[in-house]
Parts: sequence; C-alpha cells; structure tokens
Amino acid sequence: MVDAQTISIVFAGLSIAASIVYYANVLRNADKARHRELIFQKYQSYSLEYTRTISEVMLMRDWKDYEEFEEKYGRESNLDATAKWLYIMRIYNLAGLYLKEGTDPNLIFELYPASAVINLWELFEPIIKVRREQSNEPQRYEPLELLYKEAKSRYPEIHPNRSWSEI
Repeated sequence: MVDAQTISIVFAGLSIAASIVYYANVLRNADKARHRELIFQKYQSYSLEYTRTISEVMLMRDWKDYEEFEEKYGRESNLDATAKWLYIMRIYNLAGLYLKEGTDPNLIFELYPASAVINLWELFEPIIKVRREQSNEPQRYEPLELLYKEAKSRYPEIHPNRSWSEI
C-alpha cells in the first residue's frame, strides 16, 4: 500500500516537471514572438520613405572629417539631414540590440542586409567615435558596432565603400 508521504513526493515531482515544461514553452513562445515582432517592425520600414532616407544617408559621403560632416549634415546647418541620419542609425542600432539579446543572426541579416550594415558602419565610424567622445558616452551605438562585427565575421567577402546602388 502507498502511504501519503510517497503520494506527496510523487505529486511534488510531477509538479516540478510540469513547471519546467511550462516554463520552457513560455520561453520558446516568447522567442517566437520576438522574431515576429522584429519581422513586423522591419516590414513596416520597407516603405518608400525608408528607402529614400537610407539612400540619402548612404550618399552622405562627401566629407573628409568630423568638422566637414557637421558643416554639411550637422544639426546647426542641415536639420533635415541630421534627422535622416539619426533615423537610420537608430534603426540599425535597434537591430544590434536584437542581436545582443540573442535573436538569430540569420534572421537579422535577412532583414538588415550585411552589406548595408558594413557600409553604414564603415562610412560613419569616424563620426560615431567623435560623438562618443564629445558626449562622454562610450557605449553610444554599441549595438550597431556589435552588429557590424557580426556581419564582418559572417560575410568577410563584403567590402565597404562600394556604390550604394550595388547593395
């Protein structure tokens, strides 16, 4: 005959096993939800306006140093260009945050082409570094930099400074 203590132990063990299965299922569903959210978010940005904006930002190549960049595209001289630059940088920085949080890099690079990430970072790295120093925020655009490093390690054949029309 089975005593009450044995039944109690069996039920406790079954409860723990059920909790583990439930928690694993919750984590898996949360990961799927995050992937769907990323896809939906990127899908919304595939607009004519987004396409025009990233093209304009990638064509901001006619500068030699930070001072010249600020003269042509800085907040004081060209608020529209600054807004576009910040918009694109934040979108790709967000993609880097998804990577940092553990989203599958293959999914990220399906939505954010590695060539765009590499070109964006290598074109504006000098600007980012100066802004990091000026703002005393060494972590500014750190997720984007992480995304860039992942793109470079996965796709070493991609070379920067190609024409934007080739991307």
